[in-house]
Amino acid sequence: MSTQALIIIALRAKPIENAVDHLQPKDVAVVTSQESMDEVIDGCSKLRDRGVKFKYQPLDEAMKISEAFRVFDRVLSRYQRMGYDHRDIVLDATGGTTPLRVGAALAAMMRNVRIVHQRVKQDRFVGGGWDKYSPEDIELLSMGNPLEDTGLLREGQAVELFNRRDYPAAALVIEDILQKVVGVARCHYYTGLMLLAEGYGAWDMAEYTTAVKRLSAARKELSVDFQDTALADRAAALTKRIVDNQSFLGKLMQEGRDNLSLEKVVDMVENARRRIVDQGRYDDGVARLYRAVEMWHQWRLLSLYSISTKQVEWDKVNKDVRERFLESVQTRELPEDLGLKRARLLDHLLSGKDREDDAVIQKLISARNNSILAHGMGPIGQRTAENFLGYLDTLVVVPEPLRAGAKHAHLLGL
Repeated sequence: MSTQALIIIALRAKPIENAVDHLQPKDVAVVTSQESMDEVIDGCSKLRDRGVKFKYQPLDEAMKISEAFRVFDRVLSRYQRMGYDHRDIVLDATGGTTPLRVGAALAAMMRNVRIVHQRVKQDRFVGGGWDKYSPEDIELLSMGNPLEDTGLLREGQAVELFNRRDYPAAALVIEDILQKVVGVARCHYYTGLMLLAEGYGAWDMAEYTTAVKRLSAARKELSVDFQDTALADRAAALTKRIVDNQSFLGKLMQEGRDNLSLEKVVDMVENARRRIVDQGRYDDGVARLYRAVEMWHQWRLLSLYSISTKQVEWDKVNKDVRERFLESVQTRELPEDLGLKRARLLDHLLSGKDREDDAVIQKLISARNNSILAHGMGPIGQRTAENFLGYLDTLVVVPEPLRAGAKHAHLLGL
């Protein structure tokens, strides 16, 4: 066994020498008490001849688990800034007080850092007698990580993927956790999370029937009687969100796949919000926002004035509005179809609203047109995407329960 970097809890120099002999690290961080600092530094001086670099981290309080946890994280961060991955680092938790060992070990488990401990080799029965080892015969044993063995170490990864809206990947990680967790309650909880991730993934792809089925199954798994308070609280919050989602999806599906509805406009805005806010995919999000603006005006013309933007029935529009429309677009003939700009114009003329935000929307549309997902070659920046999203929030004004139903849940780690 060897390592690039070592973190060791020690109040004496001898365990440090043993660890260096076995692991041959390049960098060693010694976590020790203020009282033991001079002795430890003096004892390690001869080890520098081997090219090992030492750093010493004194503890303010050697009898607090939280102090060891905090100091471990500080040393780990220093190693990470030096370019070390968690796989390059080992914690030797042999020495120090019991609170120090416990605190450091807990921190290492949660950060997925390997842990070893030293022990004198066990006596062996050989040739009819015991072959005894001296106290100098030390071996380093690797300790398994119970968080990894139970799958809980990956929960943080699953939560991050889910909240980043990478639903397929989150579902796969949660499925792996399911193979390892113990207990009926946790099996129900993680099954619910997996089904929720699958449901949201289907929803994002407009596969509404699949989404409804998965969300219904997730709600059932998360509605069991959890005795664990943490599980119960999180499951209850997720169940409430799923109920809102189911209501929204039910309305969304009533209109059919090809029919425009207010729910579909709201769904497109929230879909774009996930791309921009949760994923940082600004071009993708803005492309969806552009479509949401178009859908909003199409829906208003259809629902308020019974006018479709495809093969417009101009006889439904009074003469004054038709004349003002032609004057604005500077054409002689009324168009059969309406794109975004003209649909927006007609909506404003029919509603009698001033177009005070024209300069704002034109600037945003221009940025979208120059996007690599439209007609240009450049990427859209965060500020432009967030401004566009803010504009949609003022344009598409709907009751809060309707908007809430389109929002996906966020996960919290246990």
